[in-house]
Amino acid sequence: MKYPKIDHLILFGGSRLLAEFALYLNKQMKYSMHIYSCERQLKEQIFPDGRTLGSVLKTNKIEFRSVEDINSDAHVNEFVTTGTLGIGMGEAWQFSKELIKKFDGRLVDFMGIRLPQYRGGAHYSWQILRKTRLGCANLQVVNEETVQGVFDSGEIVKSKEYFFPPSVRTPDDYFEAAVKEEAAFLIEFLEEIGSGKEFELMKLQEQFSIYFPRLNTREHGFINWAWDTDEIEEFICAFDDPYLGASTFINGKRVFVKKCTVEKNDGPFHPFQSGLIYKIYNNAIFVATRNGAIIVKEIFDEQGRSCLASLKTGQRLFTPQKYLEAAMEYNAEYTSQGIK
Repeated sequence: MKYPKIDHLILFGGSRLLAEFALYLNKQMKYSMHIYSCERQLKEQIFPDGRTLGSVLKTNKIEFRSVEDINSDAHVNEFVTTGTLGIGMGEAWQFSKELIKKFDGRLVDFMGIRLPQYRGGAHYSWQILRKTRLGCANLQVVNEETVQGVFDSGEIVKSKEYFFPPSVRTPDDYFEAAVKEEAAFLIEFLEEIGSGKEFELMKLQEQFSIYFPRLNTREHGFINWAWDTDEIEEFICAFDDPYLGASTFINGKRVFVKKCTVEKNDGPFHPFQSGLIYKIYNNAIFVATRNGAIIVKEIFDEQGRSCLASLKTGQRLFTPQKYLEAAMEYNAEYTSQGIK
């Protein structure tokens, strides 16, 4: 694969990477640029300080279009020329056969995961649950198989693996570490195109394919206090910032738990003691688990208000079985407008 001279970029989707890459391109002024996103992605918090994709683009006066379906947009075909490169970054739509053909091989999808492992969604949450720290950046040809619903099947144009540092624990941590690697990866790709590099396309090894579905924090994030200490910690971390937090109940009221660590000096505890707050010390609660304890530093009610100061020793964090079962059965489907 050898690309022609590129002077125009169209970015599709919504993510922190798209925001960072758009800021870079806007500063460099080497390419004209169009950005297509959707209402849901423009409103999602993508930075730790609460900024959204929409707010970042508006603040920096970067134009963008919000569409429910990219294929029905009246202008996108006009924007695609022989010097246009399209890059998808978690786009919420399925490209049509006609739009794919219009790009003539110059439409690629960025995937911040190892392929064909970790197909699906909620990649960092699943990685946290599986204790994996190997990151990967891929650019993949968008082929016509996506029209038939076969996603992430195109050939790999460029790929790079890297390791997440030991300090990375929450999805926010993963995003923070990954975006630096990913932005540099995309910048290098543009430089290689400019130098006339010919890319060797690599087919996916489908025998290694793994798929994990999308997650929804409110529906999936219920803590099972019967799990081992490490399993509970990994689960809470998987739904930590930028998400609402893992859920459980105190006196019948739902709460969201974040910022936890494992403590094994005090345990083990009997399974009947699991979930009990047995100590409050240094602005944190100590919760008994089967083979140790979980130290929780942040806990919020349904309105997002901290309720840590109101908790008392002897209270129990508990998740009724019906919520655990419902979480296992729930299937999260997202559209350009939000969850289906």
